[in-house]
Amino acid sequence: MNTKGFTLIELVVVIVILGILAATAAPKFINLKAEAQTATLQGVKATMQGAAAMVHSKSLVQGNHKESTGAINIGDGGGFSSNGEIFVRYGYPFAKLTDWKRIIKLDDNFSYLIVNSTSENTLIIYRSENSQPTSFNDPCMLYYKVAKDQNTPPTFTLNKCV
Repeated sequence: MNTKGFTLIELVVVIVILGILAATAAPKFINLKAEAQTATLQGVKATMQGAAAMVHSKSLVQGNHKESTGAINIGDGGGFSSNGEIFVRYGYPFAKLTDWKRIIKLDDNFSYLIVNSTSENTLIIYRSENSQPTSFNDPCMLYYKVAKDQNTPPTFTLNKCV
């Protein structure tokens, strides 16, 4: 006897197997938004690290990388003087909003926040679509703390989005 096609049992087994695969794969793709937001913040972090390294290089050339306060010329014509200087601490940029906006250009998808403490400033960058952070443990933000001394570079901390 020559039969062509699948039996009902074979079709049910294939459908069950496809259902199991879909149920295990679906959660992986459901939260892609948080992963995408984290990835964009990782890009911002890398940009900030590169910019801070370039500022530090200029500070090394100028010779003020061992000073707790100083200034370097980034050559854009803006800043506190007409020649484009920005403030640095041990050769790295201060957590000063106007200076960072000159060093890196971010679009409207990001918002900034400056947190002042007695010893240092912290610059926080977060996604504009999210609420403003209220603590350093909040998700979906990147924060920059200035260099503490000449042997301790600034820190860039990324809190992943959830």
